[in-house]
Amino acid sequence: MTEKTVLIVEDEGLIALHLTETLENRRFRIIDPVHSGEMALQALEKSPKPDLIIMDIGLSGSLDGIETARKIRQQYTIPIIFLTAYSDKNRREQAKELSAVEYLIKPVTDEDLLTAIGSALDGPGT
Repeated sequence: MTEKTVLIVEDEGLIALHLTETLENRRFRIIDPVHSGEMALQALEKSPKPDLIIMDIGLSGSLDGIETARKIRQQYTIPIIFLTAYSDKNRREQAKELSAVEYLIKPVTDEDLLTAIGSALDGPGT
């Protein structure tokens, strides 16, 4: 099996570090994590393209995770998992409209994260 590449878009450094370490320990290749929607869009212009994006909704910069995902969807079919502290129905609906594979509420266990990643990479459309 080839190593899967993940882009982490998270503005909280400790969470980004934990995600990076958790996934690297499971043999995922991590593109340098970014903390804003603008940086995520720039990262996608470079190679290699990630197999999966894990994105917070509340980000640094002018784009939140929902708007960033909307822009990503215009050009790419990369699965997106939202990982967020926001649990309100409105944001869940917006995420669903963008075909987010999963919507996980922080704090999330490593097991729940890995299960979501498995379904994102093995599910329909991949």
